[in-house]
Amino acid sequence: MEDVLNILSELKLKVDEYIAKVLPKKGEPQVMFDGSWKYFDYGGKRWRPALLALVCEALGGKIEDTLPACAAFEIAHTWLLIHDDIEDWSEIRRGKPTLHILIGIPHAVNIGDYLNAKSYEALLLGKDIWGIEKTLKILRLFVEMYQKTGEGQATEIETRNAPLSEATVEWYEEMVLKKTGYYSGIVPCAIGSMIANVDEKRMEAIKSFGLNISKAFQIQDDIINVTMKKEEEGISPGTEGGGVGKDFAGDIAEGKRTLILIHAYENANEKDKEILRKLIGKKDIGIEEKMKVIEIMKRYGSIDYAKKCAEDFLQKALNDLRKAIPKEEKRRKLESLTMFLVQRKF
Repeated sequence: MEDVLNILSELKLKVDEYIAKVLPKKGEPQVMFDGSWKYFDYGGKRWRPALLALVCEALGGKIEDTLPACAAFEIAHTWLLIHDDIEDWSEIRRGKPTLHILIGIPHAVNIGDYLNAKSYEALLLGKDIWGIEKTLKILRLFVEMYQKTGEGQATEIETRNAPLSEATVEWYEEMVLKKTGYYSGIVPCAIGSMIANVDEKRMEAIKSFGLNISKAFQIQDDIINVTMKKEEEGISPGTEGGGVGKDFAGDIAEGKRTLILIHAYENANEKDKEILRKLIGKKDIGIEEKMKVIEIMKRYGSIDYAKKCAEDFLQKALNDLRKAIPKEEKRRKLESLTMFLVQRKF
């Protein structure tokens, strides 16, 4: 664990330095610039840029050549979080108030739009490193990533108001592919491979690794949400470890159809199904009601089921990685990051 946190800390410094090249801290109105930096200042692990950079390095490329794309990814992640917090009515991000709670929804939406544009500006800084042709290919991957992520988010939002029985394991995997798979695995791995100049066959193996690691990551996120301690809401996670920095059992209040919930509902008796139908998505849900839902999840082994699924995707990811990068010393950092993302507690 310590090795991974050191790797993330070192890369975080480089990525944040590059972000500062395209994202001003001063301007008019100042609220926009303060707001643009708010989530960066809150902390975060920067693991998506790290995945991109380490893939490139493992395939023979230079980490320095990935920095424009790394900065673009973290900026992209930030504006997606800002909009996601509004869509979910979240009040806590990295242990502190969400942006729309601090400065209002209109400013938060606008700042998200501004950061979206800045992600492309960061990518364009890479043209002197990558050349015009490769830069255009990377831009196309970003466009595809934004489209798929939007489709996945829309699918999840739409299903929150549908009967619980409509969400299946197959639906969950398709939703995660779009919502999480592209921007948390497939595209970072594809861009890292592209910058390292690998052939198409090897790139496909690395993209498969990215897809499986993103599925495992999302399931672990679902698990953490209902197994964290209530007091970890107020502690920001980061490259030094720490708390979770999100609403405890926020997925229950938001009505998210997680793998844990799907399994619990499919296996519950009618009495417990009625409780789930009543409490899932209840906006004013209290801590005791959240615990009642979690007890049902535990009763049917749903959290353990999700842990097993995450472990299966982890093993698939590691197998893909070993096929794409046979030499152990070249993939060591990536293997450590992979294990961390699935076994983390924050």
